[in-house]
Amino acid sequence: MTDLILRTAKSGDVNAIEICITSAYADAIRKIADMPDVASGIEGDIANRNVLVAEEGAQLLGVIIYGLKAGVMMVFNLAVVPQAQGRGLARKLLAAAEADALTAGLSVLCLRTHRLMGATRAMYTHLGWQEVEVTGNSVMMQKSVT
Repeated sequence: MTDLILRTAKSGDVNAIEICITSAYADAIRKIADMPDVASGIEGDIANRNVLVAEEGAQLLGVIIYGLKAGVMMVFNLAVVPQAQGRGLARKLLAAAEADALTAGLSVLCLRTHRLMGATRAMYTHLGWQEVEVTGNSVMMQKSVT
């Protein structure tokens, strides 16, 4: 078994990241009529935001896209391929964003998720996030970091 590594995404990772995100969100895409296109714009994200991938061997298992927005560290996307879910990859990817927030002198991370993504909301709650606003189908969550 090879070790899991987190690294900064490169432009050559776009296709693998799109596949990761699409597979991670497959159930939600199928079940939620107003689910936004969560896998578009990856090339721009790599150029303009923080994008980390989790790899084991040559296989991309997860990705987090985050960056500064309105004075907080905003998580724009987090995805782990279904076969790697439940292994703590989301926690590790989020911890990297938390560390970057602290390095930048920030104390809060925020994200938005869909109201109907109950398992996703439960995972974030389990990891210490709090729901702070629900507007339509959008749920704003935040986590204080110290």
